[in-house]
Amino acid sequence: MEVARMITLQSPTSSELKTWLRALQDEPLSYSHRGGIESPPQKGFIPDVHRVHLGSGSTTYQQACAALDAWQMFPTWAVVHPRGSEQTSGKIVAMVARICGLWWINPCRILRRCDSERTHGFVYGTLPQHTECGEERFQVEHLANDSVWYEIRAFSRPQHWMAWLGFPLARWWQCQFVKDSQAAMKLASQP
Repeated sequence: MEVARMITLQSPTSSELKTWLRALQDEPLSYSHRGGIESPPQKGFIPDVHRVHLGSGSTTYQQACAALDAWQMFPTWAVVHPRGSEQTSGKIVAMVARICGLWWINPCRILRRCDSERTHGFVYGTLPQHTECGEERFQVEHLANDSVWYEIRAFSRPQHWMAWLGFPLARWWQCQFVKDSQAAMKLASQP
């Protein structure tokens, strides 16, 4: 598998993915904005904030944090490689999904953790071989009122020509990802 290839007709093997991700270790991010997810670019990107209430209490919060750490927020149709990767700064991961008969391999670099007494999560940014361009944060929050929330915050735009050409479909898949991710987190965080 070539490093530049991110769309294929056949499912990539674990060995191919491992080799490919290793080759991407020194790749730069695919965007120049360095203001972070908290201060997204004013032009050229679509900002998104999606929050869902998971329940309340420390048990729900702990289960949601564990689900996030285990990548359970990814829908069943989107698998993260390497499987079971720790979400540590600098780690390269790829989301692999079969969409419209093609295998899409979207690499990202984990940029930082977003952990505090009441929040748990991480931010990753896209590499040049990703179909989209931008940054995304996955976070669980335990508010003072004891409610627990799951949030996906992102800014993005199409990067690959197929994503530009099929923008409405690409945007639909992004929204479907959010919907399925929220459902997965609701299920995983139930006491």
